[in-house]
Amino acid sequence: MRKHQGLTLIGMLLTMATVVVLGILVMRVVPVYIHHYEVISSLKTLNKIPSDEFSADAAANSEVIKARLIKLFYVNGIDQIKPDQIVIGPGEDGKFNISVKYQVIVPVFANAKLLFDFEADQEVNTGGE
Repeated sequence: MRKHQGLTLIGMLLTMATVVVLGILVMRVVPVYIHHYEVISSLKTLNKIPSDEFSADAAANSEVIKARLIKLFYVNGIDQIKPDQIVIGPGEDGKFNISVKYQVIVPVFANAKLLFDFEADQEVNTGGE
């Protein structure tokens, strides 16, 4: 008598359910990390601000950087980060340390949600690159 091999109907259904759940998780997680990459690239773009937009006043320079960052977030479609989540501190030699901390909550199904906690830091030179 021949031995039968392969998946049973129940085994195939469990495998398909696992693949579907993993597919849903991937479709929910990947856009969050793409969003975070846009935040990081927006922060790196701040180094390309021309030096003639800055003055000798550090507080005014901080406001220029913050306004430019908010505009970059708007252009890149990043609306989850509020202006109060952006912290700009003075650094050495006319540089500024920028830190952005934010959370993203992604619903998976029903009342199950995923929470992502991100922090991005960048040092910005007020003289341009």
